[in-house]
Amino acid sequence: MKVQNRLTLITLAVALTVAFLLPGCGNDKPELTVFAAASLADVLQPLGERFETEQGIDVKFSFGGSWTLAQQISRGAPADVFLAAGPGPMDTLDDDGLLSPGSRSDLLGNILVMVARDPRDTAILTPTDLLSDDVSRIAIGDPSLAPAGSYAREALQGMGLWEQLESKLVYGLNVRTALQYVSTDNADVAIVYATDAASDNTLRVLWAFPPESHSLIRYPVAALNTADNPSGAEAFLPFLHSEAASLGFREQGFTPIDSQ
Repeated sequence: MKVQNRLTLITLAVALTVAFLLPGCGNDKPELTVFAAASLADVLQPLGERFETEQGIDVKFSFGGSWTLAQQISRGAPADVFLAAGPGPMDTLDDDGLLSPGSRSDLLGNILVMVARDPRDTAILTPTDLLSDDVSRIAIGDPSLAPAGSYAREALQGMGLWEQLESKLVYGLNVRTALQYVSTDNADVAIVYATDAASDNTLRVLWAFPPESHSLIRYPVAALNTADNPSGAEAFLPFLHSEAASLGFREQGFTPIDSQ
């Protein structure tokens, strides 16, 4: 009887060991970690899946404010590729010598817009109308964390409106947080990228800022010289510039730089 019990326990132990090992058998793909601006979340996820199918490399994304992500990378966070929503965060990493030489390029362009929930008073059509008492809260990405917020500040400063509107501003950790503020009625208006506005069908665009009202919007991408998977990063960068990826970016409202 003791022998039988011992055999039963051994059989059970073997079965449990196999059960634990089997799930890992299908997860032996190399991984690529991509830190990317929050405004790219919708478009990058399907592109990552396509890259995995084509290359056999599992892409893991970490989305957030570009400056926050750059700070995390500077402090040693493991990332193979960084895609920022503006040049500033990338410049910082470049100055610190953290970019793989020759890997940096401008990938995408975007448009800055002013949005509100639909329906909205049609009298609010331009940034000057934000001075109205009908507008009490204006959401933007925190300029110290999100390039979209920096572009918004720059545009409002150029129009001579920044100081007058500053008391109405509500800062989000990133541009998607600013979008959420207006979509949940925690702000009357938000200044975000056109691609973010297009992701929420409850919002409508009130105003598109002229390109000359702020610095040219550029999304730079680069591999990191601390990458755990440098060969995967080397393959991912040209994929992002490929026609297939460019089509996905265009469908989401981005302008691939190569097509300009």
